[in-house]
Amino acid sequence: MSDFHDVEGAPIPLLNDTLVPGNLLRGRDVSPFEKAAAAHHAAAVPDPVPAGEPDSLLVDAEALVERLSGRAMGWLTGEGRSVIEQRCAAALQEHSHWIVGQVSREIGLALETELKGWVKAALREELAARAGKSTPPEA
Repeated sequence: MSDFHDVEGAPIPLLNDTLVPGNLLRGRDVSPFEKAAAAHHAAAVPDPVPAGEPDSLLVDAEALVERLSGRAMGWLTGEGRSVIEQRCAAALQEHSHWIVGQVSREIGLALETELKGWVKAALREELAARAGKSTPPEA
């Protein structure tokens, strides 16, 4: 019996993982170097609001945030929802296979123990029945 759940394998990707191009269900591992570089880049980004024009830039920023929020919500209610559903279905199926394997293994071990007892009892009964037939009836 094969075990579908590979404990040492790659974990199921989360929604914030980078997707592999062409496969919406799998994420890719990010090396510690890439994580450190991203953190360094995020810390090194300068403040986008210069001292001279804070009001107009804040209004532009708020409009940009509103547009991006609308796009994000549109994606999450459209194409993004199907991506999330596919990833959840794949994770659920993989976990179901693992659970079936575990339950089958446990049942097999329990049945193996019970079967030994059943076979011994059946042999004893058969030997006792044969021993009873081979003795002459008492008169």
